[in-house]
Amino acid sequence: MKEVAQMKEEIDEKDRKPSCIPVLENRQRYIVLLIGTLCIASIASNMTVINFTMICMGAPVNTSAVTSSADQPVRAAAYNNEQKSIIMWAAAVGTLTAAWPFHWFYMTFGARSVFFFAGAVSTISTAVMPLAAHAHFNFLVVARFFQGVSFGADFAAIGLIVVNWASLKQHGLFISLLSSFSQISVMFTMPVAGELCESQWGWESVYYVHAVLSGVLFVIWFWYYRNNPVNHPKITENELEKIHRGKGEIIEHEKAPIAKILTNSVMLAVWLSAFGELMMSQFIVMYGPTFLKEVLGFAVNHTGYFVAVPRALHLLFKIVSGVASDRIHFWSEKTKMRIFNTIALMVSGAFFCILGYLPKEHASLSLVALLIIECSTGFICGGFYKCATLVARFVPVISNIFQKQISDNTLTSYFLKFNSSSVFPYSSSHFSFS
Repeated sequence: MKEVAQMKEEIDEKDRKPSCIPVLENRQRYIVLLIGTLCIASIASNMTVINFTMICMGAPVNTSAVTSSADQPVRAAAYNNEQKSIIMWAAAVGTLTAAWPFHWFYMTFGARSVFFFAGAVSTISTAVMPLAAHAHFNFLVVARFFQGVSFGADFAAIGLIVVNWASLKQHGLFISLLSSFSQISVMFTMPVAGELCESQWGWESVYYVHAVLSGVLFVIWFWYYRNNPVNHPKITENELEKIHRGKGEIIEHEKAPIAKILTNSVMLAVWLSAFGELMMSQFIVMYGPTFLKEVLGFAVNHTGYFVAVPRALHLLFKIVSGVASDRIHFWSEKTKMRIFNTIALMVSGAFFCILGYLPKEHASLSLVALLIIECSTGFICGGFYKCATLVARFVPVISNIFQKQISDNTLTSYFLKFNSSSVFPYSSSHFSFS
């Protein structure tokens, strides 16, 4: 079946037309990188929207006795803690359920059509979220489940784009951008959600804007992407040589040694590192808006920016660490990965502990700690992320690595589900800031 999918996109040499823009003639891989990054970030954005809109979905409480720090009306909690937990882990269950089926579809049909299907699922489920929320809570849970299903395609798409389109010298760059979907999604979603929630269009408009943008991006993906660079009508022989240089022969139908992968000590270290980083990252993404608004007392629109700025710095450090990892030659790859991984996990872990003990009266110090956490975790790109692709280059199924990271993500959501009531035991109506 995969051969059929490849035959449909094969082209003759006479039909190959280099880009009409000279500067892009030998840089089609960068366009694929940009489109892929935005599409992956779009699915993540659709998943992230509800983390912010929860703080503005409730009806305003018209009482002078309860006010926020910004003199804005306090909103009643739209959902209780148990319902919030269900909303969170519904997406996690969808991700875990779809991860391995997506792996099979990717290996059978390629990323072009499969990832487009995942984008369509994400777009539709996001568009119906407001209607589902108004209709019945169970409908909202179903929509969240399908958002999680589409998210199960993200990590495998990263692996396939890196393997098929990145040259060996640019692995760090491709990984740093493609794996930055979480930061890009938060940088866009949080400020936009904050402004739209406070606008005349209400929180429902946040979902419609995200659905439209993701739909457009995935149409562009299907139109431009090819599973194999050889079959792209705009690519040149010079660029193909750069992409394939040093990779050796790719055996597409080799059976994946699953048992060896699961017992490999390097893979276990990668997955353990991924679990720790994703546990921390997901906690900030899922509960950052609530923490900043309900505990530190920031206004809704300010909360969006205070979540987005640290994520933007994380993205900057991620790109810098990826490029630095490619350009530094006086250390071995093993030494570089160890140093970058230590900075990413040890420094951020220490400041996460500090953040937990800072009183709410020192909100500015909490923001500084959050900035340090985000900046230090940016070094993961030169750490276990790069380690995963370098090791998986000798294994035909790179997506297995990223699928395990999805499982880590799911376990994080389950962990947070059982601890959410201890983290934020009160709804917004219980807080009053002077």
